[in-house]
Amino acid sequence: MAETVNKNIRIFFSKTGRAIYISHLDLYRLFQRSIKRAKLPVWETEGFNPHLYLTFALPLALGTAGVCESMDTKLTEDISREELIRRFNEALPRDIRVLDAAEPVRKPTEIAVSEYEADFECDDAAFDAFLAAEHIPAEKKTKRGIAELDLKQHLTVLERRPGYLRFTLPSGTELNINAGLMFDAFEKISGTEIYSLHVTRTAVKCSDGEIFR
Repeated sequence: MAETVNKNIRIFFSKTGRAIYISHLDLYRLFQRSIKRAKLPVWETEGFNPHLYLTFALPLALGTAGVCESMDTKLTEDISREELIRRFNEALPRDIRVLDAAEPVRKPTEIAVSEYEADFECDDAAFDAFLAAEHIPAEKKTKRGIAELDLKQHLTVLERRPGYLRFTLPSGTELNINAGLMFDAFEKISGTEIYSLHVTRTAVKCSDGEIFR
């Protein structure tokens, strides 16, 4: 017998290829259309402007790929996990794939860190010097304007080799640093251009180090 999902469900999906240029608002609309096309039993809010209940824990920055993205929703009928995934993927574009569906375990407010992989072309010696600096000043846009911060305090390098970097940066409600901010800071500080750049979020973790599920 196929496994059935609960009423509250967390959808895990990837966003790669050309889909990395789909904005968060357009992604929301895309999922709405796909749900209707697939005739999935997703709960609609009540009131004067009812709409499908969809909430994304940690939206990706435009231009960044992701293989561990999540969206919460509510189902009005029981449907097997396998059927839910199949119907989603039949309705979604090929660069957005639903990978799993499960009952939410952790709260989005528990998210603390994102892990990334970056493949890029630049002056590797200059980039190593950038990473080795005592301070890495950067500017982050906030609702109150531009905030200055030291990326060195927040960046954790997990693996480094020419043209490749695996690293973590803070994510979540307290502090959320876009991976692109680091590469922008490198170009500004070093005066060196990055010729190509592909960044993928590979994991989202809670403050205790556990994967967000």
